[in-house]
Amino acid sequence: MMGLREFFGMGKLSTRSKTRSLDEIVALLDGAGWGGVVMAGEAVTLQTALRVSAVLACAKVIADGCATPQLRVYRERANGARELAANIPEQRLLARRPNEWQTSFEFRRTMTMHAVLCGDALAVKVMGDNKRVRELIPVQPGNFQIEERGRHNFVYRCWDKWGLIKEFGPAQVLHLPNLRWELVKSMDALSLAREAVGLSIATERTQATLHANGGRPAGVLTTPNKLSVEVIERLKASWREFTTTNKNGTAILDNGFDYKPMAMSGVDQQHLEQRRFQVEEVARAFGVFPIMIGHSDKTATYASAEAMFAAHERHTLAPWLELWRQRLDEFILDGEGPLYVEFDTRYLTQGSMKDRAEWARTMIEMQIMTRNEIRDAFGMDAVDGGNEFWSPANIAGGDSGGGGDAASVDGGDPPSEGSQDD
Repeated sequence: MMGLREFFGMGKLSTRSKTRSLDEIVALLDGAGWGGVVMAGEAVTLQTALRVSAVLACAKVIADGCATPQLRVYRERANGARELAANIPEQRLLARRPNEWQTSFEFRRTMTMHAVLCGDALAVKVMGDNKRVRELIPVQPGNFQIEERGRHNFVYRCWDKWGLIKEFGPAQVLHLPNLRWELVKSMDALSLAREAVGLSIATERTQATLHANGGRPAGVLTTPNKLSVEVIERLKASWREFTTTNKNGTAILDNGFDYKPMAMSGVDQQHLEQRRFQVEEVARAFGVFPIMIGHSDKTATYASAEAMFAAHERHTLAPWLELWRQRLDEFILDGEGPLYVEFDTRYLTQGSMKDRAEWARTMIEMQIMTRNEIRDAFGMDAVDGGNEFWSPANIAGGDSGGGGDAASVDGGDPPSEGSQDD
């Protein structure tokens, strides 16, 4: 957590005097873990928000969706075809090991988490002697600031607990932004959804407090008799001890005392319904379908769940993967020739083995794909002669593509009834 002197421009991180507006101070303090009290009475910070299971699940499902697909670097040929660029350092950098302590999966997962929760993710480029990117070093959120120095002129100021590291230009970093309203800075999802997250925290706290008290609401003891101050204090201490140490016991009241609860019960407050609705509110703020974080209604079927999984890929993961793709193409592979990255998301749309077999046969018979393209889609190596298109005549035993042992699909007399097996 940063100190106040650094935030107000008086610490060793500051290179010039600057007067900050109230909005800037509030934003900086919120980013450091201070403030953020919502109408529900709870402070929403990164630490408290991640304790809400819906927030953690939404961030995790997006981060995993960007980190799990295999990343490959391809080179575009002159005829429009492509080939895997396996012998260039960028392939290993992006697909295997971006830095000394992280794999590609870990790097993409961390960077996506930063962008989802904090609005911006940043990694500094470490250049090699050949002027190519050798490493990508992620910067912790809260340890960098995007500062405008003029019209369309801005720098990234990065620091750590020992002080200012350096000021980097846009070409020296990999910046992964979330939704933007301004030219440079991204919108913070936790700040925008603060009320929804805060109400989730308040609802969980209320439910936990209710169970901590044995499900017994607060109430008053009444009696028609007049009591002295000493008797009232002893009665309060005795009642408090009973309700904290013997939550499920039975209270015995004498001398005309009567107990009247003052608060509504958990059923009356509909805690379960409120908590379910807050899960949907948080998921809506992050653009995640509730079923992807383990939240579904009783009417969900296998068919509807499958459609939701497909919608998750199209509407939630596709924008994030496209953000990754364009950022890597333009800020890592730029200037290296016709190179581009692709994420292999075929595992998200794979059906059953029967459906995949029918699809493969249709693609081959309609001459839409070759056998090697089908094998590549199934993650298998190419075979000799597999780049030729097969027609139904080929499958029936023609000369152009092999496969003479396949069943006939377009010729010959139908078998007689006597030749059929019983």
